[in-house]
This record gives sequence, C-alpha cells and structure tokens, in this order.
Amino acid sequence: MGDTSADVEAGHESRVRVIAVASGRSNEEEPRAAGAESILPDLRDTDLLVRLDPGQPGSALPRVG
Repeated sequence: MGDTSADVEAGHESRVRVIAVASGRSNEEEPRAAGAESILPDLRDTDLLVRLDPGQPGSALPRVG
C-alpha cells in the first residue's frame, strides 16, 4: 500500500500487488500510471480495504505466488 509511483514500483519489485491511496502526495493518475492494481481515494472505506486484502476470504485481489 502506498501513495506514490515509487511505492507502487517498490511493491512490484517485491512481487506483490499494490493498493494505492490517492489522498497522500499524489492524485489517482500517478499510481495508476505506475501500475497499481487498485486505487482508493482515501482510507475511509475500511470494508473495501479488507475486501482488497488477498489474505481475506472472498478477496477482490487473489493471492500472488
């Protein structure tokens, strides 16, 4: 999870999917251009955040490797 393209790139270098939050230093376009798998406008929707967690049953993002 991060809010910059550098965060997205670091996650991908670690072979994980990245959830970006556009409420930090960047808007939605920067992490999207870097390839973030999901982008949230902020962290207020905790139910959505849990659904995006690959470790949770029924996650919207499957586990990697």
